[in-house]
Amino acid sequence: MKRILFTTMIANALIIFSLNSCKKDHLSPTPGGATSVAVPTNASTVNLVAYHWIKDAYGVYTNSFAGVISPANSNSHKVKIFLLENSKETQINNPISFMGGELWATNTQSDVKILFHCTELNLPFSHLVIKVVIE
Repeated sequence: MKRILFTTMIANALIIFSLNSCKKDHLSPTPGGATSVAVPTNASTVNLVAYHWIKDAYGVYTNSFAGVISPANSNSHKVKIFLLENSKETQINNPISFMGGELWATNTQSDVKILFHCTELNLPFSHLVIKVVIE
């Protein structure tokens, strides 16, 4: 159990470091022109790796993350959940077509679930990198 936790922590750290690197092609103009100053938000971001999938009787694979959203952020904040793939973010709060199936995410006040439904016997991927933004 400690080995899995340690591996997950290392994977999350690597993901955070790779996502925080500044690349010119990732820059976008700020609204209002080049002279605008971006105002920092109170958004909080959590990066996750979904690799522990459980399949139900209907063929839906689920990966649950308990306690990801802190109680301080749970009430009046909006939660956006993204799939990170090939340097691209795709919001999955609503179902999207993905690898021959359908991928989506749900959340409660403290938990996040990633769900995938497909007709294949096995998952077409081993893990997914997920970003949770709490605004």
